[in-house]
Amino acid sequence: MTAVAVRRAVPADAAAIARVHVRGWHEAYTGRMPQSILDRLDLDRLTRVRRELLGHEQRLDERELGAARPNHTERTHDLGRTWVAVTAGSIVGFAVSGSSRDDPPVAPVELYAIYVLAAHHGTGAGQALLDAALGDESASLWVLADNPRARAFYARNGFRPDGAEKDDTSWGESISEVRLVRE
Repeated sequence: MTAVAVRRAVPADAAAIARVHVRGWHEAYTGRMPQSILDRLDLDRLTRVRRELLGHEQRLDERELGAARPNHTERTHDLGRTWVAVTAGSIVGFAVSGSSRDDPPVAPVELYAIYVLAAHHGTGAGQALLDAALGDESASLWVLADNPRARAFYARNGFRPDGAEKDDTSWGESISEVRLVRE
């Protein structure tokens, strides 16, 4: 088995992250969310957005050089931090975490996204990404209510439902999500 390395993402990773995002959504969500949402995923647009976000992260990191490196709870509330899992020179997964977006926050850190290509499930890539993005801090995340594989992964990492649910309509159709929290 090829080793998995995790590192902070840089703007040059944008296209590979966008590919993982699109393919990962299709692998994880086909049959679990409206197909019309999956059909609207635009690789070029996601690449542009990700490149811009990673450029912003890089500028923040450059400003922090020389100062004590921030720990997970000292992240800026804006866009979070992105990590990539690399196997044999290819990005096979990514994770994004940052300050909680919930009002009021239930934990200082939120996992915004984590995706690993299906061919790399069970290799440790997801665990390595989660560990890099969150450490062992208290954290929260929102997960598709009908996503048993992801929910089992989060449960193994100490996340439990806290009773909060929402219907995300940002895609123009309703997607049921539940919040998980790790103390």
